[in-house]
Amino acid sequence: MELDSVYRTYRPLLLSIAYRMLGSVTHAEDLVQDAFVTVQQLDSDKEDGHVRNLKTYLCKIVTNRCLDYLKSSQKKREVYVGPWLPEPLVQDYAVVAGTSNAAGLDPLQTIVLEDTISYAFLVMLDRLTPIERAVFILREAFEYDYRDIADFVNKTELGCRKIYSRLKRKIQDEPPTELISSAQSEQLVLRFLHATATGDMEGLFAMLSEDIVLYSDGGGKAKAAINPITSSQRVLAFIQGLVSKSDGAGAIRLVKVNGQLGFVLSSPSEPFPTVVSLAFRDDRVQRVYLMRNPDKLRHLNLG
Repeated sequence: MELDSVYRTYRPLLLSIAYRMLGSVTHAEDLVQDAFVTVQQLDSDKEDGHVRNLKTYLCKIVTNRCLDYLKSSQKKREVYVGPWLPEPLVQDYAVVAGTSNAAGLDPLQTIVLEDTISYAFLVMLDRLTPIERAVFILREAFEYDYRDIADFVNKTELGCRKIYSRLKRKIQDEPPTELISSAQSEQLVLRFLHATATGDMEGLFAMLSEDIVLYSDGGGKAKAAINPITSSQRVLAFIQGLVSKSDGAGAIRLVKVNGQLGFVLSSPSEPFPTVVSLAFRDDRVQRVYLMRNPDKLRHLNLG
């Protein structure tokens, strides 16, 4: 198979694995590109220039490089300013006569459209160790058998089975949010925005779960809450503060954030936009994610 054909065939799969592992579009693209360079060098260095199962070989390379990256970045995470959130995948979302039309802003837009992973679930994955994350993603999202997973992560097949079984039970026992239909998500997000825009704080408060948590990632480069904001009263006060600061001069644009309706906030007084994603449980807002770190928005065209 020619390298160009290999690139077109396997790049979406490899990007999807790497993005789930790293929570970063930028680093996922770099690692996948590097994997293809490795294959190209192998093709020229080996006499027969042949790998028996190229797909498996590429997935193993990408998985191992993701594991190496996650291990090397642990110290950076420890000194990260405020909560660390993954880079969002964002697409334009226009509502015209009751239909939606998504036009890609993001280099991974095709993956979002064909293989959705919610932002809340991606945040949950970040709580796992690198090995746990690899085993769970490869099994849950890509349905690899345990023999292949064991080969990818250099563990025993039995060990991988135990890791996956333990994580599956843990996630099922404590579901922080739920993946709802696009139509339901759209309705709830629009209600949230309407209540905020009209100053209906009573209606907004009724939409917030009592144990809601708001995460704001500025990475020390944009204004953001250093610690997660908990409880409906505190989150409501935070939102009221944002509304009062905007003084009606801000703009709101509906977008898809990792496959579900979200929005982008921009203001003349702020140098960078904010990507907002909401996660729901029982028709109430359970999690609010604000991405403000400009380094994590560079892969997007939000201008």
